[in-house]
Amino acid sequence: MGRGDWHWFRYPFLREGDTLEKRHAVRQYLHDHKYRVAQVTIDFEDYLWNAPYARCAQKKDTVSIEWLKSSYMNTAAQYVALDRQMAKLVYGREIRHILVVHIGGFETVMLPQLLAFLKQQGFTFVTLPEAQKDPAYRSDADVPLKEGGTLLDQMMEARHITFPPNSKPYAQLDALCK
Repeated sequence: MGRGDWHWFRYPFLREGDTLEKRHAVRQYLHDHKYRVAQVTIDFEDYLWNAPYARCAQKKDTVSIEWLKSSYMNTAAQYVALDRQMAKLVYGREIRHILVVHIGGFETVMLPQLLAFLKQQGFTFVTLPEAQKDPAYRSDADVPLKEGGTLLDQMMEARHITFPPNSKPYAQLDALCK
């Protein structure tokens, strides 16, 4: 990053602590060392498609690979819509979203389609510091979540707002091309 500001920290698996004590201790450490938390508002667990893709590619199972492509984009679309809805429930407006995308074999296949979809949905791409200028990122739910979650997940939990229905094809991905 050269002279760029690299003092950003994204919690692994978006897990900020399953107790307030842990959460506060890590937050204090980050603050003391001049790190900012790189929040995420859209996460559809894109990495879940990598292992099935590798298995299906090895077997040259083109039908299953097409299903992977379709389910990836369907899940991405579902979670983009869901997180936009959650932002409106929490903040009463659209916010500058931050999408987490992981590096993996299937992402190299799907990234052009995902980026095109996001542009079709009206998203523009900015740097992390630019996105986090949105006042939404000054909010801190200050809730412990055992399984972690995006900023929107945390804020929904803190405000006791019911989560809209959603799902991911965990079982199908796990069973594919075995």
